[in-house]
Amino acid sequence: MAEQPAEASARVWDAEAQEEIRIMQAARANPARFAPIYERYFARIYGYCVRRVATPQEAEDLTSQVFTRALVGLPKYRGGQVAVWLFRIAHNAVVNHLRGRRPQVSLEAADLDVTDDGPEPGARLDEAEALEALRDLVAALPDAQQDLLALKVVAGLTSEEVGAVLGKSAGAVRVELHRVIKKLRAQYTATYGAEWSGPSANGKERQ
Repeated sequence: MAEQPAEASARVWDAEAQEEIRIMQAARANPARFAPIYERYFARIYGYCVRRVATPQEAEDLTSQVFTRALVGLPKYRGGQVAVWLFRIAHNAVVNHLRGRRPQVSLEAADLDVTDDGPEPGARLDEAEALEALRDLVAALPDAQQDLLALKVVAGLTSEEVGAVLGKSAGAVRVELHRVIKKLRAQYTATYGAEWSGPSANGKERQ
């Protein structure tokens, strides 16, 4: 019986996860061995940070802090998913940075697949307007919901990984994500008179 695509994807992902665990175990004895993890996750960590803070400079500083703390914390690593371990560090760093400030998040139009299918010409938004509208709506969300979107949509974590970072079950993450997307879609349509076809919390994701 031929292997299904989902099964093959899960097998490849499991192999990658095991490889990362081996790298981390080697890095505990020799921090120089941490380099492949840094190279693999730098862009994702930076992408998460830059959408949670006000400026690219702040995001760069936070990303540097995250990997510095990861290196310092190598002796405490006891196994488990490296993505969860790193993004938990990143999440805590962002929370500390934003404490006492108005949190911000910037999601690109492509991240949430904003489209305008409204039949009335006057209701149509161009790409720039749609992106700005989405940013305004996301910025008005509670901080916890902004963080959920950033981890799931921007960082590309699975619901299970997001749950591990935030201390929630994967099911709770999926339910909350569904609610947030539904809320944004309704607000977008009601405010701008244009339809938004966004992602579904029930959509397929890597296992």
